[in-house]
Amino acid sequence: MRTFRLSKLVRDGIVPYMQNEGQVVVFRKLNDEEYSRELTKKLLEEAQEFDPKLPKAAQELADVLEVVEALAKELGLSFDDLREVQATIQKKRGSFDSRLFVDTVSMPDSDKWSKYYSEDPIKYEEI
Repeated sequence: MRTFRLSKLVRDGIVPYMQNEGQVVVFRKLNDEEYSRELTKKLLEEAQEFDPKLPKAAQELADVLEVVEALAKELGLSFDDLREVQATIQKKRGSFDSRLFVDTVSMPDSDKWSKYYSEDPIKYEEI
């Protein structure tokens, strides 16, 4: 069993997805102060991941919708286009309303996510 530290705010649908994949997820609900701080960190994280050359550019913009109207105009995307993508993502993965924060996740070496997490040891420390 491998365990990775995620230490990040996740969408409501992510923890059930991880559990359905057979992963052991340690998470908690954030209080108001923690939630505010983690939303700020999430905004910075998503902004750093934004790359207009990637196919996921519209999804990344939807994740940081509050900040991206100006970027969207530069890319020729309308606010309505981004709202549609945001709604699709919210339906599939949820929102951040439940304030779920994954501390660690454990999985067998054979789990497809084990390779993903281990390829970025700075972001996902193996413990």
